[in-house]
Amino acid sequence: MAARRTLVFILIIGLLLMVGGCTQPPVPTGSQPNTDYVEPKEEIMKALSSNKDVSKVTWSPDETIVLYVLKRKSDQEDFSTAYARKVDEDQEQVVLDVSPGFLSFTWSPDSQHFMISETSGEGVINRIYQSISFEKELEILSVDVPVWSPDSSMLAYGFVRHSNGDIWGSLKVQSLGQAEGEFIWNTKNYRYEVEYWDAAGLIGYLEINDKQEQSHKTTQNIRPSISGVHLGDTGEQVKTALGNDYSETPPGEETMNFPEPIYRWSYAEGYEVFIGKDTGKVWEIMATASGAETNLGVKIGDQAEKVWEIYRTQYLEPESIHGGRLYGIFKVEGAAALAFRFDIEEGTMRPEIKPENRVVSMDLTYPNIMDDDF
Repeated sequence: MAARRTLVFILIIGLLLMVGGCTQPPVPTGSQPNTDYVEPKEEIMKALSSNKDVSKVTWSPDETIVLYVLKRKSDQEDFSTAYARKVDEDQEQVVLDVSPGFLSFTWSPDSQHFMISETSGEGVINRIYQSISFEKELEILSVDVPVWSPDSSMLAYGFVRHSNGDIWGSLKVQSLGQAEGEFIWNTKNYRYEVEYWDAAGLIGYLEINDKQEQSHKTTQNIRPSISGVHLGDTGEQVKTALGNDYSETPPGEETMNFPEPIYRWSYAEGYEVFIGKDTGKVWEIMATASGAETNLGVKIGDQAEKVWEIYRTQYLEPESIHGGRLYGIFKVEGAAALAFRFDIEEGTMRPEIKPENRVVSMDLTYPNIMDDDF
């Protein structure tokens, strides 16, 4: 009996020792959890919200940087300054003194750039900054606040210019690092305002015509082409698409409707490419080659019915300044014109093109080079 009691006692002692060995030591007083800890963003927002002179608080998508406007006073007048504050830094940084026409901060989706937009005369001036250094990278004039592309590499915006008494409205896109934007649309007496650029690549915009009628439309940032050659391409890009087997006609004294002297590259297969002497850019490409094909898949030899099905559902056959609708000629992206010619008898009017008529040539150029204006 005594031996049994001794064994039970030993087991109890052993269990107590095991429990004691598994128990965590008490946390030192100085290491106790801080129940008063406040997240940096929350702390910054609390400070900004308590200042009545702070406005336009805008966080980056990744919530690491906040932008805001602070109204300040001087001996002469009130003025406002745009500030940036990183959550991992204690000190804010001055970005820009802003005008009373300040509109908004707009972040790129990847948080790498931000834009400050202010009214300027009849338009909007937009300054784009790098979010790491806060250095200005780009400046864009527009009629509205530009919209970022989903991949943060480009901006889309409306623009208006005055030329010889006419007002031209355009829808443009511009890449970061690009000095000038590129046209998608450019139309006399029209106005375009960009509304969104979605993940599918659709750019939504408001079109206002010369009668002030408004239409909500969509487009994509497409560069029309024939057999891989685009307007604005370099000679090297043309060679990549069509090859090196061409004959060259040097510029003559007459430039016709081109804005500069032109080199003409002729390919035996049936391509004529017109390249600017000074800019080195393609101004026009004409094709009769059996393998010629547009970026939307219309080929030499296809029936007019296919052309109408693809192009009339997406593009306008404009009115010529010389009178009449331009059947088979489409106003396409890049402020360009794409003209199809068909196997119709000489003297046949374009409105009489039948669905079974076939494409015999294509011409991608600009309206003014065609001696038109649309």
